Amino acid sequence: METYTKISNTTLEVTKEIITPVKVEKNVYERKFIEDQIKAITESRDEMIALKEAELKECTDILAEMDKKGIVLESDIVEPILIDEIGDISPPISIKT
Repeated sequence: METYTKISNTTLEVTKEIITPVKVEKNVYERKFIEDQIKAITESRDEMIALKEAELKECTDILAEMDKKGIVLESDIVEPILIDEIGDISPPISIKT
């Protein structure tokens, strides 16, 4: 639970009880500081989102190129199993191309 107390026209005190373990924190914030924090956090978040979007685009572009060139997951490769004349299964033969 948090308690908000107006200290002045520019300052708010926030008191919150943290239950595990029980602890009371008291902080005093200037309004300008909080507004600046919101601005800085938003700018940082926007920059990180832009970087992640560019990184995601690069990865999807590479994946699309792999699809065009027929590059698949190793687990998608089916290797032939040969059965000899007696019915025994021979080990797979890897063919490198």
